Amino acid sequence: MDTSIDRPNPYTPGAGDRPRALVGRDPQLALADTVRRQLEAGYAANCLVFVGLRGVGKTVLLKEIRDRFLAQGWLAVYLQIRPTVSVQRAFADVATGSAEQLTAGSRLRRTLKKLAEQGGSLQIMGQGVSLGAGAAPDSYTDLRDVLRTLCAAAKQDGKGVALIIDELQSLKSKLLSELMHLVFELRDDLPLAFIGGGLTYLPSRISKATTSTERLRYEPTDFLAPPDAREAVEAPAREQGVHWDRPALDRVVSIASGYPYFLQLYAYEAWEAARRRGPFVRITAKDVAAGVPEVERQLNTGLYGARYDKLGTLQREYVVTMARLMASDARRPRQRVRSADVAQALGKSLQDCSPVREGLIHSGLIHSPSHGDLEFSVPGFREYVARRDGDG
Repeated sequence: MDTSIDRPNPYTPGAGDRPRALVGRDPQLALADTVRRQLEAGYAANCLVFVGLRGVGKTVLLKEIRDRFLAQGWLAVYLQIRPTVSVQRAFADVATGSAEQLTAGSRLRRTLKKLAEQGGSLQIMGQGVSLGAGAAPDSYTDLRDVLRTLCAAAKQDGKGVALIIDELQSLKSKLLSELMHLVFELRDDLPLAFIGGGLTYLPSRISKATTSTERLRYEPTDFLAPPDAREAVEAPAREQGVHWDRPALDRVVSIASGYPYFLQLYAYEAWEAARRRGPFVRITAKDVAAGVPEVERQLNTGLYGARYDKLGTLQREYVVTMARLMASDARRPRQRVRSADVAQALGKSLQDCSPVREGLIHSGLIHSPSHGDLEFSVPGFREYVARRDGDG
């Protein structure tokens, strides 16, 4: 009996969910591996910061790096910045839960478990250091002392501590400055790897928070090139003995425009369409077409709709104006506009528009690929705005 309709769907369009085939990120992973080897050998290594738009897979990349460090015996702590949770509290929670993943008998594991179990303080170089459910570091000074203790123990094992922080742009300026100062202080003589991720304006925020930007290496996390996009779609199906017809694959790669989230979403719905027609070993162009309405429904009510509905009056006016300017030539719509043109169309000065523009950039809805230029950060959002505004 053919059980192909019972095969699990191998595509993962959820935010932060690891795809079955993590492709197009080998250069970034190689950089992280180099940082680890440098620090293990006692050499200095730059801090890595991966920047990119939402939906390109920064979170997946950072979690993969975490897993690679863990596999090499490091304490690797992945944190995602959230308004309601401090870095100190999050670090304590994740670090104390990581002890069992460390090499049995290692000095780092013994030190971490001792810090967590004491719940009081551990005297290290005359300073009281504690880590546990009831004793999270209260300040960045406390976090620095905990990290110094753990890094010193890891150094004796020939390993280190990796502090991996996602959504760095969400940290308030003062806290971002304190965090960078902490990291730069410790990395001078201890095996502390700092790897961050954030939106495209993060380098500007960090440069305002610290003067030591030469210690940071910024790496882009971009849309996937066509060969990588094809592999991201084909590989998961191939694992299950399912083949993508060339026209079907070409269509998904074209619609998605290399945007990783779209690749997973369109492939997921094409798979479901193939399942609905019965046992299958191939995905056709008809399956892709049959899945498009569901993709569009999800985007209109989810990714597009949720972002559009959150906009304030001035923000909505700004993005509608952007969309109209981009479509001013219906035969050749543009993907990019000048901020000066938007301001002029609104009858305002650039300075007057600045707070609205910066708010939209910080939300991740638009970005500035070059000075004075603006683009929507998600493919297809211009068309969505035009439909909502009645111009499309």
